[in-house]
Amino acid sequence: MTARARSRWIRTIAVPSFCVVAALVARPAFAEAQAEACETTHEIADGGQSMRLRPGCPLSLTDTSAALTALLREAFPDGRMKLDRATLELGRIVQYPWLSKALADAALRSPVWEQKKGRGRRTKDNPAVASILDTRRVLAPLIPTFARFGIRARAGSVEKVLVGEVGKTQELAPLEKTPTAMGKKLPYDAILSLRLEPLKR
Repeated sequence: MTARARSRWIRTIAVPSFCVVAALVARPAFAEAQAEACETTHEIADGGQSMRLRPGCPLSLTDTSAALTALLREAFPDGRMKLDRATLELGRIVQYPWLSKALADAALRSPVWEQKKGRGRRTKDNPAVASILDTRRVLAPLIPTFARFGIRARAGSVEKVLVGEVGKTQELAPLEKTPTAMGKKLPYDAILSLRLEPLKR
């Protein structure tokens, strides 16, 4: 695909997420930190059968929903997905801190994850994390966003799972307040692709 053709289906959207820029000079205590808008791009191919979200910085749940809404609105301008199936690549889970925390928290309580050894209990890490995402309803906060377009989203594929230890891994710091989590080895990142299917009416 040529660069010119590719540009036709790449869009840039601005979501209300901000990446704080550190000041190099002293500032009054009441002054607000300088910030710049976070640009998130998305790609749509094959009439919406293949989509990709590219966060420009870590997105909150609210910002994730806004970015997905913009993508789906462009992919399905009539407001509903009429395809039998589609794929949506979210990229690395750590780009969505709320999702990273939810995954680790779910793995802490899941019977398919061995918390002491930091690996899938009966299967490899990738399918174990995919199972956790679906069976523990980790993606539940996004259900209303997808439902607006008549879509049901499930974990399609999971690759390159990263595991850390609570108390030692920065990305798992939000779980340090949970006494049962300290010292446990949990997944907090992976490359995630979603499988989109039409909701049954």
